[in-house]
Amino acid sequence: MNTKAFFALPALLLMAGLSHAQTASTTGATGANPTVTAMTREMSTRLQLNEGQFIKLATINRTRLNRQQEIERATATDAATRTSQLAELQAQYEQECARILTPSQLSQLQQDPAQFPSGSGRG
Repeated sequence: MNTKAFFALPALLLMAGLSHAQTASTTGATGANPTVTAMTREMSTRLQLNEGQFIKLATINRTRLNRQQEIERATATDAATRTSQLAELQAQYEQECARILTPSQLSQLQQDPAQFPSGSGRG
């Protein structure tokens, strides 16, 4: 084996590993949930998110969607409690977005209420 091949092989393996890790982290962030993936991709396109922001936003989008579904199941017969808990969830979500997004991205997200995922989606 020549010297070039000896040094090239570890470099290729490292690049392949990094590529796989990047794919896994993106899939892991969205939890392979098509709704979360689509919502986060749309937000990414509109807000021009960087990769770190995309991953963080996908994680909070997944958490928010799961929590919203839990609230809707648990409060199916109590509209007042459901409304209150969904409003609290929305406030928490907005705080998390404010930590991840730049001020201009957050402003852009808030300017279009139809695009800012609300807590009253199916309630």
